[in-house]
Amino acid sequence: MNAGRSLASLAAELDRQTSTRKDFIAAQGAVEAVVLTPEGAPALAIAGLPDLDPVTLTPYAHGQLSDHLGIPKKYYDRMAAETPQLLADSVNVWFKKDAGNRRMLRTLDGKVRAVLSPKFRALDNYDLMAAVLPVLIENKVQIMSTELTETRLYIKGILPSLSDELGEGLAYGGHTYIPGDRGHLVAAVTISNSDIGAGTLRIEPSVFTTRCTNLAQLKSAAMKKYHAGRANSADESWQVFVDETRRADDAAFWLKVRDITAAAFDEKQFRIAIARIRETAANAITSDDLPKVVDLTVERLALPPSLNSGILKALAAGGDLTQWGLSSAITRVANDQTDYELSTLLERAGGEVLELSPSQWQAVAA
Repeated sequence: MNAGRSLASLAAELDRQTSTRKDFIAAQGAVEAVVLTPEGAPALAIAGLPDLDPVTLTPYAHGQLSDHLGIPKKYYDRMAAETPQLLADSVNVWFKKDAGNRRMLRTLDGKVRAVLSPKFRALDNYDLMAAVLPVLIENKVQIMSTELTETRLYIKGILPSLSDELGEGLAYGGHTYIPGDRGHLVAAVTISNSDIGAGTLRIEPSVFTTRCTNLAQLKSAAMKKYHAGRANSADESWQVFVDETRRADDAAFWLKVRDITAAAFDEKQFRIAIARIRETAANAITSDDLPKVVDLTVERLALPPSLNSGILKALAAGGDLTQWGLSSAITRVANDQTDYELSTLLERAGGEVLELSPSQWQAVAA
């Protein structure tokens, strides 16, 4: 598991962002793309807000704008790099063709970090942390990893008191075990959110392997919440403030998130998951072509092809040619990633391998 940043560091950064970010909703006719320097990428300015200087866009916000305006991303990126004024002109033409269409712009540190529908329900990272952290502390969950990337917040924790011995068949090879102790499978949870539209709020029950620090997220048990809500309907450009009305509307939702977080450590569900995992240890890879097995798995899980060789190496080193062994190889590679997003993607993929149906497993392993 990628350790990320400390909980204290995460809390401090979320507090800073909450006090400095600004959100705006404006009709496209009031938004103009401008080029600040001849070689710079376009920034956005909003008419009627003279105290707001033009703000640059993050790479993710550029992608959202490209998608919203229907400008192919490859062409959009080329214009941004080679002819920024042409890109600004193109954006302005399409803005004015639908001038009444409204957009929510989320800004932080002088940058537009999201270009969203006004229906976007901002489930903010600070509010999520305030909702789940007391539950985790109350249930004696050990926070193992947190991170705040450009697009998402992550909190990962384990509950050592809810565990089961690995036992025969589940001890992933390549590790030295203390005599009499073959490690444990421990109940875990992965909580993630994007307050800029890069995916849903997710609470994913997970399983942590103590001896090799691998984490596998169980997709089938995950809670997801899409960031959609009622459209804001002001008649002119305006700044969106976090007010008491919105906090009251969100209160019931955050109570539900607290309940789901606590339920992630339900013992009955944990035992069911462990029983399913034990079954995977008996599902052998019957193909003699291991590279092909890895290729098919990577393709099925939509992982970057550049990971194929690392997964194959981990699978061979582990020596466990089963469904459990393949999952462990994938989560082992997750531990080596410096990119937190990629590490988490691999942890989710490891869980997906464990949840493959018999027919799906045969399609990659036979």
